[in-house]
Amino acid sequence: MIKPGDIVFMKRKGGLLNNQPLTSRLGLVIKEHNEKGAIPQFYVQFNQETPKWYYHHDLKKIEHNRNREEHKDV
Repeated sequence: MIKPGDIVFMKRKGGLLNNQPLTSRLGLVIKEHNEKGAIPQFYVQFNQETPKWYYHHDLKKIEHNRNREEHKDV
C-alpha cells in the first residue's frame, strides 16, 4: 500500500507496455486523500516539477527485493 513518504514510479498508459512502471519518472508521495467509496489519491512530486494529484492505480511503489541481496554471494 502506498503512503506519504514513499518513492513511486508512474505507470505507463496504453500500448504494449501498458501498466508497466515508467522508470524515468521517480516521485515522492507528499499527501494522501482517502474518502469512503472513492479511489485513493496521492499528491506526488515527480522530477522536481509542481506536485499533482494521481490515482492509486496510476502509481507503482518502489519495493526492496530482499531475496536478491541474500543470494548475492552465491
